[in-house]
Amino acid sequence: MLYDKTRDKILAQTPEELIRQSLVCWLIEKLLVPEYLIRTEFALSALKPNEKGRLDVIVANPKAASLSEPWLLAECKAGKTSLQALEAQVNKYLRVVKPLYIVLAIGNEWHFLSKKGNSYEQVAELPLFS
Repeated sequence: MLYDKTRDKILAQTPEELIRQSLVCWLIEKLLVPEYLIRTEFALSALKPNEKGRLDVIVANPKAASLSEPWLLAECKAGKTSLQALEAQVNKYLRVVKPLYIVLAIGNEWHFLSKKGNSYEQVAELPLFS
């Protein structure tokens, strides 16, 4: 069992949940993201009614007027998922949210993307939260 501090509940220790919780800890400890800005398993329907899907991790941007413009969006998979499949999933979410940064996490392999104009480009690391 795992404790998810962003949802304040105990969860089953699935491979994907381990990755999600590892990412949340990394965001808090390494990038200094305030815990209260992080949401896990966030329903897209909260932003756009009738929209299906859940974002694994979303970090609110205090400088934005809405959660539809978050600081970060992350999707996590335990494995056996290609990077292309994960990118396709995230592209569907980008119809609703426009994050500054994206994390694509497949197991221990994490890819970082940064918004550049109307698209995203891969970067080596993410900045500290400010």
